[in-house]
Amino acid sequence: MAARLEAHTLLDRLVEDGETFARDDAVRLIGLIPVAPRRRFSFTGVFKSRGPGLRGQAAGIGDVELDGESREKQVSWNAPSAHRIGGYGVTHTPGQIGIELMWAETREEQSGQSCLLLYDPATGEPQAMQIAVQRTLTLLFLRLAYVSYVPWKKPSTARAGQG
Repeated sequence: MAARLEAHTLLDRLVEDGETFARDDAVRLIGLIPVAPRRRFSFTGVFKSRGPGLRGQAAGIGDVELDGESREKQVSWNAPSAHRIGGYGVTHTPGQIGIELMWAETREEQSGQSCLLLYDPATGEPQAMQIAVQRTLTLLFLRLAYVSYVPWKKPSTARAGQG
């Protein structure tokens, strides 16, 4: 329980606004979160669709249109195990820790809802943090939204909790 609380505090500090993160916080988090084996191929996605709607006339109101009920299916294949720590979902594979807000999947826009802490798997030395940016590709009637990660923060030499 104490390790989980410590990990939550470290996560909060690492994802704070700013251009740097405390190196010591990252090193400690790398040591706290169990490492899952790296998967060569994995996929996690959400498929969303909207059912048929209704259109008609209502007395005294006029034309009425009701949108169909939306459906959502989450699919995961060969994904690493996730740990729930506070309001975060965390995955740890050699060389990277994925940090995602637990309610991120409820949002249409995924930019800024997750980040990666990258480190050297041989030495455990933090290298950088990257933040999620959602991009959209539209082909005729099909819209694909995907997330890529862009540079965000570099490690600082400030002491943990002071960065």
